[in-house]
Amino acid sequence: MGENGSTHDSTAHDTQRVLEQRALRNVRSLVDRLQADDEVRRRTRKWVVGVLAAIVVALVAVAVLTVNWKPGNIQEIAITPAVKGPVR
Repeated sequence: MGENGSTHDSTAHDTQRVLEQRALRNVRSLVDRLQADDEVRRRTRKWVVGVLAAIVVALVAVAVLTVNWKPGNIQEIAITPAVKGPVR
């Protein structure tokens, strides 16, 4: 009877160990998935911030050019035909 109890305990222990290992694998899989999702979110956030920064820089450049542009400040350059000397 002592042997039967020992075999039963050993089988129960092995079953418990298998269940624990499966649970640990599931947790690790979940952690990996969460880390991958965080990385995707981080990259997306960087991309969005970069695009917004580029738009802000473009708008500031347009504003500066618009403020500094003075249409009355245009100079005309007169082009006169060259005078040719006598042909020989």
